[in-house]
Amino acid sequence: MNRTLLLILCDFLLLNLLALTRWEQAEPQDPLRAPVPALAAKADGSEDMVASMRTALEEERSARERLAEQMKNETSARDATVRTLEARRQELESGLQQARQSAQDLGTRLTETVAQATRTTAQLQQQAAAVQQQLTQTGARLAETEKARESLTDSVKLSESERRKLQDALNAEREVARRQQQALAAIELEKREVERRAAELASAVKVAEAERSLLRENITDLKQQVSRVQSEKEKIQAQTAVLASGVSQLAVRSEELKQEIRDNTPVSANLLFQDFLSNRVQVVVGGIASGLFSDGPKEKESATILVTDGVQTVALLHVLETPYSLSIPGFGLDQPSARAQVRGTVLSAGPAAFLRADPRGMILPVNLAAAQKAGVRVFPLAKNPFKFPEALLVSRGGRYFGDVEFRLDPKTPGYVRMKTRVLSRLFGEFSPSAGDLVVSKSGEILGLMVNGEYCVVLSDVQGAAGGSLDPAMTRAVVGKKLEEFRAQVDRLPLGLQ
Repeated sequence: MNRTLLLILCDFLLLNLLALTRWEQAEPQDPLRAPVPALAAKADGSEDMVASMRTALEEERSARERLAEQMKNETSARDATVRTLEARRQELESGLQQARQSAQDLGTRLTETVAQATRTTAQLQQQAAAVQQQLTQTGARLAETEKARESLTDSVKLSESERRKLQDALNAEREVARRQQQALAAIELEKREVERRAAELASAVKVAEAERSLLRENITDLKQQVSRVQSEKEKIQAQTAVLASGVSQLAVRSEELKQEIRDNTPVSANLLFQDFLSNRVQVVVGGIASGLFSDGPKEKESATILVTDGVQTVALLHVLETPYSLSIPGFGLDQPSARAQVRGTVLSAGPAAFLRADPRGMILPVNLAAAQKAGVRVFPLAKNPFKFPEALLVSRGGRYFGDVEFRLDPKTPGYVRMKTRVLSRLFGEFSPSAGDLVVSKSGEILGLMVNGEYCVVLSDVQGAAGGSLDPAMTRAVVGKKLEEFRAQVDRLPLGLQ
């Protein structure tokens, strides 16, 4: 396996291990230890983890750059090799062309030489036939002369001069026959020389053919080698593309791991409380109350935060923070009114209403654009409210805060039960009470305390059916709604009432 790919896989497994580790359970909390150092240690651990992740990402980025540089150098070297092989192939093709031309020239010369030798042989054969014919004729004449001489010797005695003449003629004929024999031997020698030269030329042609075949084989091998180099180059380019894709995927995965670490790392209680204080809005709920001598306005002001479920943005508060009370009989107000404002900017965008999840909670719709323009943060509802076993409890009005453990109760779905022990924190001791805001350790809103023990878990911030307090309502109508919602609360299990 490629060493770089092994390093990337190891880094990926290490990041998964870090992401899946339950850091909040790594060390049990000491109940006797001061809370602020513990929280600071969590924050420092989170910062160290993020710093370690950042260092690991920087090292991975450096490794990728070195890998890219190495692959670039290898690609350049292979390109140079391909160019060298291409130049060698061109030289061999040029040599092959020259060898082919030489072989063609040799073949042409051989053909001409063989043709010339054939013509010479034919001429020599003709000359030999003529000489042989002359020898035959001479032999015949010699035989005739010998017969004539014998007959002359027998018949008459030739004179010495005639005999010498005949002897001289015979010697002359013999000399001519000897010269003809020598010429025939010379022709035979020349014929053998021509045959030898023809054999040498044929051997040279065979050698040229062998060289041409060898050159063809070398060119084929070079083409195959060039093809292999090209294939390796394409594989390297494909591997480079795969590595680049892997690097991009690793970067995306790293961002996802960062976000997952942030989501799974509890936020400091001090930071959450500071965020709560920095984004509070003022909510005034009231109406016209009947007095002893005349009617007059009755209002109650409270500080709370803005909450959204992704559909509607509202100011969240408890009915105890308003002039109303869920009771039987119900005492309402004429012309109920409500407004939300921050730093002189009015944010409300509708009448107040009782919360559908539990009528002890109240909501006031606000204008999201106006809130964003005023610089007020809108807190989302917790997507996974049970991720952390603890939550931040902020007292009604924001005077105190502290961490509190909670647990699910199968008898009360939609609610969680808070531990009722006294909370000891920097700003004093207090127990959970109705109207306290419960914030998840992820910085999202978990719910609202409906009494001193139970918190309603909010999945939305929608108003109850018929729970809107329209400004045109009379106190009798409002009182009837208060009685209906009181009856709804009384039907809940005893612990939730």
